[in-house]
Amino acid sequence: MNKLKQKALAFLERATAKAGYILDVKSWELTTIFEIDIQLPGITMQSWQTVQHMKIKVADMTYRDYSPAIWDSSTNTCKLFIDAGHTGAGSNWVRQLRKGDAFTYIGIGPTPHKPIQAGEMFCLGDASSIGHFLALEQLTKNSGDFSGVIALNNIQQQLEFERYLSTNLETVVSKKENLSSSLAMEISQRRLTDETIFIAGNIPAVTQLRKQIKQQPQFTGAIKAQGFWS
Repeated sequence: MNKLKQKALAFLERATAKAGYILDVKSWELTTIFEIDIQLPGITMQSWQTVQHMKIKVADMTYRDYSPAIWDSSTNTCKLFIDAGHTGAGSNWVRQLRKGDAFTYIGIGPTPHKPIQAGEMFCLGDASSIGHFLALEQLTKNSGDFSGVIALNNIQQQLEFERYLSTNLETVVSKKENLSSSLAMEISQRRLTDETIFIAGNIPAVTQLRKQIKQQPQFTGAIKAQGFWS
């Protein structure tokens, strides 16, 4: 990071930084996915109309975006689901978190993904999209029009996803390098017509899946894509 960006980020921290608090930390099997309970004092969660993202400080001058999910506006609490199956500042940060820790973030803001007024919503993503799509499902108030598939890296992750979460989202197991092909197979086995398709996660996979769906001659719906990592 150059000096100009460092100064801009330092100014942003001083002007907007807020504190959140870790209520609990649960690592899933193989410690590759972490479920974090947090409290965010002063946040008006009942006003959320779209999936939110929060920019959390994970190291000096280093921030990562995560999606608050399964929130309770009466207690200002929610969960973060963090994919730590790779090396990086975010993975290092979540692995050292403990109950009672405080953390710094510099804002919570909307993403382009929000529920549609009518019709079927179908989601496709990887482990990094778990919180994002759980938030989208919460915003739909568990309507029967919401479904989707998340590709996970191993059977242990899949078992714990099914054990811990009550959701209309389903999972498939896929090696990380075959992520897009696993979700592409899911698309090929479904006759997509006029659904609104939400895609999130690995940027190259998101791009490839979007292209595949658009090539289906019977598909007349909409595609809403958002990349998280490459």
